[in-house]
Amino acid sequence: MTDPRNQRKRETEVFFELAIICSMLVSLGFPGNLTNVMGESVGKLLEYGAFALEILLLMFSSSDSWQDIELIHLNKKYWVMYLYVFSSFGISMLVTYDAKAQIITCVRLVVTLLFVIWLQERYSIRELLEMICIAQGALVLFTLIFMVIFRSQAYSNMEDQNHALIGLFETKNACATELVFGIVVTVLLLREKQGSRRRELHWWVLLLIQIVLLLMCQAMGANITALLAVLSIFVFPNQRLPLGLIYISANVVFLFCMLALMPYFENMLVAMGKDATLTGRIPIWRRVIEVMTANRTMTGFGYGMFWRDPTALLKFQTGFSMRKDPFMATLTTGAHNVLMETWLNSGLLGLAAFFFMTIYSFRDMSSLRSDQYRLCVGIMAFLTINGLTERCLGGNYDYRVLSCFLAMAVGCNAAGSRRRTLVTVRNTARPPKKQAENAF
Repeated sequence: MTDPRNQRKRETEVFFELAIICSMLVSLGFPGNLTNVMGESVGKLLEYGAFALEILLLMFSSSDSWQDIELIHLNKKYWVMYLYVFSSFGISMLVTYDAKAQIITCVRLVVTLLFVIWLQERYSIRELLEMICIAQGALVLFTLIFMVIFRSQAYSNMEDQNHALIGLFETKNACATELVFGIVVTVLLLREKQGSRRRELHWWVLLLIQIVLLLMCQAMGANITALLAVLSIFVFPNQRLPLGLIYISANVVFLFCMLALMPYFENMLVAMGKDATLTGRIPIWRRVIEVMTANRTMTGFGYGMFWRDPTALLKFQTGFSMRKDPFMATLTTGAHNVLMETWLNSGLLGLAAFFFMTIYSFRDMSSLRSDQYRLCVGIMAFLTINGLTERCLGGNYDYRVLSCFLAMAVGCNAAGSRRRTLVTVRNTARPPKKQAENAF
Protein backbone atom coordinates (compact mmCIF):
# COMPACT_ATOMS: atom_id res chain seq x y z
CA MET A 1 0.00 0.00 0.00
CA THR A 2 1.34 3.41 -0.95
CA ASP A 3 2.27 5.71 1.91
CA PRO A 4 0.06 8.86 1.60
CA ARG A 5 2.96 11.05 2.70
CA ASN A 6 5.25 9.67 0.01
CA GLN A 7 2.49 10.05 -2.56
CA ARG A 8 1.93 13.65 -1.56
CA LYS A 9 5.68 14.29 -1.68
CA ARG A 10 5.90 12.88 -5.21
CA GLU A 11 2.94 14.98 -6.35
CA THR A 12 4.55 18.08 -4.87
CA GLU A 13 7.81 17.35 -6.67
CA VAL A 14 6.00 16.92 -9.99
CA PHE A 15 4.27 20.27 -9.43
CA PHE A 16 7.62 21.92 -8.70
CA GLU A 17 9.15 20.53 -11.87
CA LEU A 18 6.21 21.63 -14.02
CA ALA A 19 6.37 25.11 -12.49
CA ILE A 20 10.12 25.28 -13.18
CA ILE A 21 9.63 24.20 -16.81
CA CYS A 22 6.91 26.82 -17.32
CA SER A 23 9.14 29.51 -15.85
CA MET A 24 12.06 28.42 -18.04
CA LEU A 25 9.82 28.44 -21.12
CA VAL A 26 9.11 32.13 -20.55
CA SER A 27 12.83 32.80 -19.98
CA LEU A 28 13.58 31.16 -23.34
CA GLY A 29 11.38 33.71 -25.11
CA PHE A 30 7.83 32.37 -25.06
CA PRO A 31 5.33 33.61 -26.20
CA GLY A 32 7.33 36.02 -28.38
CA ASN A 33 5.62 36.78 -31.68
CA LEU A 34 2.59 34.79 -30.58
CA THR A 35 1.53 37.97 -28.80
CA ASN A 36 0.74 39.36 -32.27
CA VAL A 37 -2.05 36.79 -32.32
CA MET A 38 -2.96 36.44 -28.64
CA GLY A 39 -2.39 40.05 -27.62
CA GLU A 40 0.30 41.85 -25.62
CA SER A 41 -1.66 41.33 -22.41
CA VAL A 42 -1.11 37.56 -22.67
CA GLY A 43 2.63 38.08 -22.90
CA LYS A 44 2.62 40.30 -19.82
CA LEU A 45 0.45 37.79 -17.96
CA LEU A 46 2.87 34.96 -18.71
CA GLU A 47 5.88 37.09 -17.79
CA TYR A 48 4.49 38.08 -14.39
CA GLY A 49 3.08 34.59 -13.93
CA ALA A 50 6.56 33.11 -14.30
CA PHE A 51 7.85 35.71 -11.84
CA ALA A 52 5.18 34.72 -9.31
CA LEU A 53 5.92 31.02 -9.79
CA GLU A 54 9.60 31.56 -8.99
CA ILE A 55 8.74 33.47 -5.81
CA LEU A 56 6.30 30.75 -4.70
CA LEU A 57 8.86 28.03 -5.35
CA LEU A 58 11.45 29.88 -3.29
CA MET A 59 9.01 30.40 -0.43
CA PHE A 60 7.35 26.98 -0.18
CA SER A 61 9.98 24.51 -1.38
CA SER A 62 11.65 24.14 2.04
CA SER A 63 8.49 24.20 4.16
CA ASP A 64 5.82 21.68 5.06
CA SER A 65 3.03 24.24 5.39
CA TRP A 66 2.31 27.90 4.78
CA GLN A 67 3.00 28.61 8.47
CA ASP A 68 6.75 27.97 8.14
CA ILE A 69 7.49 29.37 4.70
CA GLU A 70 10.97 30.72 4.07
CA LEU A 71 10.87 34.21 2.66
CA ILE A 72 14.55 34.44 1.80
CA HIS A 73 17.66 32.35 2.30
CA LEU A 74 21.14 33.74 1.68
CA ASN A 75 24.14 31.44 1.67
CA LYS A 76 27.59 32.93 2.16
CA LYS A 77 28.99 30.74 -0.63
CA TYR A 78 27.28 33.05 -3.12
CA TRP A 79 28.19 36.38 -1.49
CA VAL A 80 29.95 37.66 -4.62
CA MET A 81 26.78 37.14 -6.67
CA TYR A 82 24.68 38.90 -4.06
CA LEU A 83 27.20 41.74 -4.10
CA TYR A 84 26.80 42.14 -7.86
CA VAL A 85 23.00 42.20 -7.98
CA PHE A 86 22.50 44.34 -4.87
CA SER A 87 25.20 46.84 -5.89
CA SER A 88 23.58 47.06 -9.33
CA PHE A 89 20.24 47.58 -7.59
CA GLY A 90 21.57 50.34 -5.36
CA ILE A 91 23.49 52.23 -8.05
CA SER A 92 20.57 51.96 -10.47
CA MET A 93 18.12 53.47 -7.98
CA LEU A 94 20.41 56.47 -7.58
CA VAL A 95 20.65 57.30 -11.29
CA THR A 96 17.50 55.96 -12.96
CA TYR A 97 15.02 58.23 -14.68
CA ASP A 98 12.05 55.96 -13.81
CA ALA A 99 12.17 54.67 -10.24
CA LYS A 100 9.09 52.46 -10.58
CA ALA A 101 10.33 50.67 -13.70
CA GLN A 102 13.81 50.38 -12.18
CA ILE A 103 12.52 48.71 -9.01
CA ILE A 104 10.58 46.17 -11.06
CA THR A 105 13.62 45.45 -13.24
CA CYS A 106 16.02 45.03 -10.32
CA VAL A 107 13.65 43.00 -8.15
CA ARG A 108 13.15 40.66 -11.10
CA LEU A 109 16.94 40.33 -11.42
CA VAL A 110 17.30 39.53 -7.71
CA VAL A 111 14.55 36.89 -7.87
CA THR A 112 16.21 35.33 -10.94
CA LEU A 113 19.48 35.01 -9.01
CA LEU A 114 17.81 33.49 -5.93
CA PHE A 115 15.80 31.14 -8.14
CA VAL A 116 18.90 29.92 -9.98
CA ILE A 117 20.81 29.33 -6.74
CA TRP A 118 17.86 27.35 -5.39
CA LEU A 119 17.67 25.30 -8.59
CA GLN A 120 21.31 24.20 -8.63
CA GLU A 121 21.22 23.33 -4.92
CA ARG A 122 18.03 21.28 -5.19
CA TYR A 123 18.61 19.40 -8.47
CA SER A 124 21.45 17.53 -10.09
CA ILE A 125 23.07 18.76 -13.30
CA ARG A 126 21.26 16.08 -15.30
CA GLU A 127 17.89 16.98 -13.80
CA LEU A 128 18.46 20.67 -14.53
CA LEU A 129 19.43 19.95 -18.12
CA GLU A 130 16.37 17.73 -18.59
CA MET A 131 14.02 20.48 -17.40
CA ILE A 132 15.71 23.08 -19.61
CA CYS A 133 15.51 20.74 -22.59
CA ILE A 134 11.84 19.99 -21.96
CA ALA A 135 11.16 23.74 -21.95
CA GLN A 136 13.27 24.09 -25.09
CA GLY A 137 11.36 21.27 -26.74
CA ALA A 138 8.08 23.04 -25.96
CA LEU A 139 9.44 26.28 -27.47
CA VAL A 140 10.55 24.43 -30.61
CA LEU A 141 7.11 22.83 -30.89
CA PHE A 142 5.39 26.22 -30.62
CA THR A 143 7.83 27.56 -33.22
CA LEU A 144 6.94 24.79 -35.67
CA ILE A 145 3.22 25.40 -35.14
CA PHE A 146 3.75 29.13 -35.64
CA MET A 147 5.66 28.44 -38.87
CA VAL A 148 2.79 26.39 -40.24
CA ILE A 149 -0.19 28.52 -39.16
CA PHE A 150 1.33 32.01 -39.37
CA ARG A 151 3.92 31.51 -42.07
CA SER A 152 4.04 35.16 -43.14
CA GLN A 153 5.03 36.22 -39.60
CA ALA A 154 7.55 33.43 -39.01
CA TYR A 155 10.00 34.67 -41.65
CA SER A 156 11.79 37.97 -42.09
CA ASN A 157 10.33 40.35 -44.68
CA MET A 158 13.52 42.41 -44.94
CA GLU A 159 14.91 42.47 -48.46
CA ASP A 160 18.51 41.70 -47.46
CA GLN A 161 17.64 38.64 -45.33
CA ASN A 162 16.29 36.36 -48.05
CA HIS A 163 13.25 35.13 -46.13
CA ALA A 164 15.25 34.04 -43.08
CA LEU A 165 13.48 32.34 -40.18
CA ILE A 166 12.69 34.55 -37.18
CA GLY A 167 10.22 32.19 -35.50
CA LEU A 168 8.84 33.60 -32.26
CA PHE A 169 11.48 36.35 -32.12
CA GLU A 170 11.79 39.83 -33.60
CA THR A 171 14.94 39.17 -35.64
CA LYS A 172 16.73 36.23 -37.20
CA ASN A 173 19.75 36.78 -34.93
CA ALA A 174 17.60 36.60 -31.80
CA CYS A 175 15.98 33.39 -33.03
CA ALA A 176 19.32 31.88 -34.02
CA THR A 177 20.94 32.77 -30.69
CA GLU A 178 18.19 31.05 -28.73
CA LEU A 179 18.50 27.95 -30.92
CA VAL A 180 22.26 27.90 -30.31
CA PHE A 181 21.59 27.89 -26.58
CA GLY A 182 19.09 25.06 -27.06
CA ILE A 183 21.62 23.05 -29.07
CA VAL A 184 24.30 23.53 -26.41
CA VAL A 185 22.09 22.37 -23.51
CA THR A 186 20.76 19.44 -25.55
CA VAL A 187 24.30 18.31 -26.36
CA LEU A 188 25.19 18.66 -22.67
CA LEU A 189 22.21 16.49 -21.72
CA LEU A 190 23.10 13.83 -24.28
CA ARG A 191 26.66 13.85 -22.95
CA GLU A 192 25.39 13.29 -19.42
CA LYS A 193 23.20 10.43 -20.60
CA GLN A 194 26.02 8.77 -22.50
CA GLY A 195 26.14 5.10 -21.57
CA SER A 196 22.61 5.12 -20.20
CA ARG A 197 20.55 2.01 -20.90
CA ARG A 198 17.49 4.06 -21.74
CA ARG A 199 17.05 5.06 -25.34
CA GLU A 200 17.25 8.82 -25.77
CA LEU A 201 15.95 9.09 -29.33
CA HIS A 202 13.63 12.01 -28.52
CA TRP A 203 16.57 14.18 -27.44
CA TRP A 204 18.43 13.39 -30.66
CA VAL A 205 15.30 14.35 -32.62
CA LEU A 206 15.12 17.64 -30.71
CA LEU A 207 18.78 18.31 -31.49
CA LEU A 208 18.29 17.62 -35.19
CA ILE A 209 15.22 19.88 -35.44
CA GLN A 210 17.08 22.72 -33.74
CA ILE A 211 20.02 22.38 -36.12
CA VAL A 212 17.68 22.56 -39.12
CA LEU A 213 15.89 25.61 -37.72
CA LEU A 214 19.24 27.28 -36.99
CA LEU A 215 20.33 26.83 -40.62
CA MET A 216 17.00 28.33 -41.72
CA CYS A 217 17.85 31.49 -39.75
CA GLN A 218 20.76 32.14 -42.15
CA ALA A 219 22.87 33.59 -39.34
CA MET A 220 26.52 32.74 -39.93
CA GLY A 221 27.67 34.14 -36.59
CA ALA A 222 25.21 31.92 -34.73
CA ASN A 223 26.36 28.88 -36.71
CA ILE A 224 29.96 29.56 -35.70
CA THR A 225 28.92 30.09 -32.07
CA ALA A 226 27.09 26.75 -32.01
CA LEU A 227 30.05 24.91 -33.51
CA LEU A 228 32.64 26.40 -31.14
CA ALA A 229 30.46 26.07 -28.03
CA VAL A 230 29.71 22.40 -28.73
CA LEU A 231 33.36 21.68 -29.50
CA SER A 232 34.41 23.25 -26.20
CA ILE A 233 32.37 20.63 -24.33
CA PHE A 234 34.39 17.79 -25.86
CA VAL A 235 37.78 19.39 -26.53
CA PHE A 236 38.42 20.54 -22.94
CA PRO A 237 36.89 17.81 -20.76
CA ASN A 238 39.62 17.59 -18.11
CA GLN A 239 41.81 20.69 -18.45
CA ARG A 240 39.91 22.73 -15.81
CA LEU A 241 40.44 26.02 -17.65
CA PRO A 242 40.09 29.33 -15.74
CA LEU A 243 36.74 30.20 -17.29
CA GLY A 244 36.38 33.58 -15.60
CA LEU A 245 39.70 34.91 -16.84
CA ILE A 246 39.11 33.49 -20.32
CA TYR A 247 35.67 35.10 -20.52
CA ILE A 248 36.90 38.55 -19.53
CA SER A 249 40.12 38.37 -21.57
CA ALA A 250 38.27 37.27 -24.72
CA ASN A 251 35.80 40.15 -24.46
CA VAL A 252 38.41 42.82 -23.71
CA VAL A 253 40.88 41.66 -26.37
CA PHE A 254 38.18 41.33 -29.02
CA LEU A 255 36.80 44.79 -28.35
CA PHE A 256 40.28 46.34 -28.40
CA CYS A 257 41.17 44.64 -31.69
CA MET A 258 37.95 45.69 -33.37
CA LEU A 259 38.21 49.32 -32.29
CA ALA A 260 41.96 49.82 -32.59
CA LEU A 261 43.05 47.50 -35.40
CA MET A 262 40.06 47.10 -37.71
CA PRO A 263 40.47 50.59 -39.30
CA TYR A 264 43.86 49.51 -40.68
CA PHE A 265 42.17 46.72 -42.66
CA GLU A 266 39.13 48.74 -43.76
CA ASN A 267 40.35 49.49 -47.31
CA MET A 268 41.36 45.88 -47.88
CA LEU A 269 38.02 44.55 -46.62
CA VAL A 270 36.04 47.03 -48.71
CA ALA A 271 38.05 46.04 -51.79
CA MET A 272 37.10 42.42 -51.08
CA GLY A 273 33.44 43.38 -50.82
CA LYS A 274 33.35 42.75 -47.05
CA ASP A 275 31.83 44.92 -44.34
CA ALA A 276 34.56 46.57 -42.25
CA THR A 277 32.11 47.68 -39.53
CA LEU A 278 30.78 44.26 -38.44
CA THR A 279 27.36 45.19 -39.84
CA GLY A 280 27.37 48.57 -38.14
CA ARG A 281 28.54 47.35 -34.73
CA ILE A 282 31.85 49.24 -34.62
CA PRO A 283 30.17 52.66 -35.12
CA ILE A 284 27.76 51.74 -32.31
CA TRP A 285 30.64 50.90 -29.96
CA ARG A 286 32.47 54.11 -30.82
CA ARG A 287 29.35 56.13 -30.09
CA VAL A 288 28.80 54.29 -26.80
CA ILE A 289 32.33 55.24 -25.74
CA GLU A 290 31.67 58.89 -26.66
CA VAL A 291 28.41 58.96 -24.70
CA MET A 292 29.73 57.16 -21.63
CA THR A 293 32.97 59.12 -21.32
CA ALA A 294 30.88 62.30 -21.23
CA ASN A 295 27.91 61.08 -19.15
CA ARG A 296 27.70 58.94 -15.99
CA THR A 297 30.93 57.09 -16.71
CA MET A 298 31.04 55.39 -13.31
CA THR A 299 27.35 54.66 -12.67
CA GLY A 300 25.65 54.19 -16.03
CA PHE A 301 21.96 54.96 -16.56
CA GLY A 302 20.44 52.15 -14.48
CA TYR A 303 20.34 48.40 -14.97
CA GLY A 304 18.39 47.59 -18.13
CA MET A 305 17.30 51.21 -18.54
CA PHE A 306 19.58 52.98 -21.04
CA TRP A 307 17.57 52.05 -24.13
CA ARG A 308 14.32 52.88 -22.29
CA ASP A 309 15.50 56.32 -21.15
CA PRO A 310 14.46 58.94 -23.78
CA THR A 311 17.16 61.40 -22.69
CA ALA A 312 19.93 58.79 -22.72
CA LEU A 313 18.74 57.41 -26.04
CA LEU A 314 18.77 60.87 -27.57
CA LYS A 315 22.40 61.34 -26.47
CA PHE A 316 23.27 58.22 -28.42
CA GLN A 317 21.18 58.90 -31.53
CA THR A 318 22.37 62.48 -32.04
CA GLY A 319 25.79 61.11 -32.91
CA PHE A 320 24.43 59.94 -36.27
CA SER A 321 22.98 61.90 -39.15
CA MET A 322 19.35 61.19 -39.97
CA ARG A 323 20.07 61.97 -43.62
CA LYS A 324 23.23 59.85 -43.98
CA ASP A 325 22.48 57.05 -41.54
CA PRO A 326 18.79 56.95 -40.58
CA PHE A 327 19.05 53.43 -39.13
CA MET A 328 21.70 54.39 -36.57
CA ALA A 329 19.97 57.69 -35.85
CA THR A 330 16.88 55.77 -34.73
CA LEU A 331 18.59 52.71 -33.19
CA THR A 332 16.94 51.41 -30.01
CA THR A 333 18.01 47.77 -29.97
CA GLY A 334 21.16 47.58 -27.85
CA ALA A 335 24.94 47.92 -27.94
CA HIS A 336 25.58 44.47 -29.46
CA ASN A 337 28.41 43.76 -27.02
CA VAL A 338 28.20 42.55 -23.44
CA LEU A 339 30.84 44.94 -22.07
CA MET A 340 29.33 47.96 -23.80
CA GLU A 341 25.83 46.99 -22.64
CA THR A 342 27.02 46.58 -19.05
CA TRP A 343 28.81 49.93 -19.16
CA LEU A 344 25.67 51.71 -20.42
CA ASN A 345 23.49 50.19 -17.73
CA SER A 346 25.78 49.94 -14.70
CA GLY A 347 28.82 52.11 -15.45
CA LEU A 348 32.41 51.23 -14.69
CA LEU A 349 31.44 50.36 -11.11
CA GLY A 350 28.95 47.77 -12.35
CA LEU A 351 31.44 46.51 -14.92
CA ALA A 352 34.07 46.04 -12.19
CA ALA A 353 31.55 44.19 -10.01
CA PHE A 354 30.66 41.94 -12.95
CA PHE A 355 34.34 41.19 -13.64
CA PHE A 356 34.95 40.40 -9.98
CA MET A 357 31.91 38.11 -9.79
CA THR A 358 33.01 36.25 -12.92
CA ILE A 359 36.58 35.68 -11.75
CA TYR A 360 35.67 34.82 -8.16
CA SER A 361 32.88 32.39 -9.13
CA PHE A 362 35.33 30.30 -11.17
CA ARG A 363 38.27 30.71 -8.80
CA ASP A 364 38.62 26.99 -8.00
CA MET A 365 37.90 24.96 -11.11
CA SER A 366 39.49 21.83 -9.62
CA SER A 367 36.60 21.61 -7.14
CA LEU A 368 34.06 21.01 -9.93
CA ARG A 369 32.87 17.53 -10.80
CA SER A 370 33.07 16.55 -14.46
CA ASP A 371 29.36 17.16 -15.08
CA GLN A 372 29.55 20.56 -13.37
CA TYR A 373 32.63 21.53 -15.34
CA ARG A 374 31.07 20.54 -18.68
CA LEU A 375 27.99 22.63 -17.87
CA CYS A 376 30.11 25.66 -17.01
CA VAL A 377 32.30 25.26 -20.11
CA GLY A 378 29.34 24.89 -22.48
CA ILE A 379 27.44 27.86 -21.04
CA MET A 380 30.43 30.18 -20.75
CA ALA A 381 31.65 29.32 -24.26
CA PHE A 382 28.20 30.20 -25.60
CA LEU A 383 28.00 33.44 -23.59
CA THR A 384 31.56 34.46 -24.48
CA ILE A 385 31.12 34.16 -28.23
CA ASN A 386 27.57 35.50 -28.26
CA GLY A 387 28.48 38.49 -26.09
CA LEU A 388 31.18 39.67 -28.51
CA THR A 389 28.73 40.94 -31.13
CA GLU A 390 25.23 40.57 -29.68
CA ARG A 391 23.18 42.19 -26.94
CA CYS A 392 23.85 39.84 -24.06
CA LEU A 393 23.19 39.87 -20.28
CA GLY A 394 21.25 43.11 -20.41
CA GLY A 395 17.99 41.51 -19.32
CA ASN A 396 16.78 40.43 -15.92
CA TYR A 397 15.20 37.02 -16.46
CA ASP A 398 15.99 35.78 -19.98
CA TYR A 399 17.85 32.54 -20.66
CA ARG A 400 21.27 34.18 -21.03
CA VAL A 401 21.11 35.85 -17.63
CA LEU A 402 19.66 32.68 -16.10
CA SER A 403 22.36 30.44 -17.62
CA CYS A 404 25.13 32.87 -16.65
CA PHE A 405 23.96 32.87 -13.03
CA LEU A 406 23.60 29.09 -13.16
CA ALA A 407 27.20 28.50 -14.26
CA MET A 408 28.54 30.97 -11.67
CA ALA A 409 26.37 29.52 -8.89
CA VAL A 410 27.67 26.03 -9.69
CA GLY A 411 31.22 27.38 -9.47
CA CYS A 412 30.58 29.16 -6.15
CA ASN A 413 28.78 26.14 -4.70
CA ALA A 414 31.55 23.71 -5.60
CA ALA A 415 34.32 25.95 -4.27
CA GLY A 416 32.38 26.74 -1.09
CA SER A 417 31.50 23.08 -0.46
CA ARG A 418 35.11 22.09 -0.87
CA ARG A 419 36.25 24.64 1.66
CA ARG A 420 33.65 23.48 4.19
CA THR A 421 34.73 19.89 3.71
CA LEU A 422 38.34 20.84 4.44
CA VAL A 423 37.27 22.60 7.63
CA THR A 424 35.36 19.51 8.71
CA VAL A 425 38.34 17.26 8.07
CA ARG A 426 40.56 19.44 10.27
CA ASN A 427 38.10 19.02 13.16
CA THR A 428 37.90 15.21 13.12
CA ALA A 429 39.28 14.98 16.66
CA ARG A 430 36.26 16.74 18.11
CA PRO A 431 33.06 14.99 19.21
CA PRO A 432 30.53 14.37 16.38
CA LYS A 433 28.10 17.03 17.56
CA LYS A 434 30.75 19.73 17.83
CA GLN A 435 32.19 18.66 14.49
CA ALA A 436 28.85 19.04 12.81
CA GLU A 437 28.36 22.47 14.37
CA ASN A 438 31.79 23.73 13.31
CA ALA A 439 31.39 22.47 9.75
CA PHE A 440 29.20 25.50 9.12
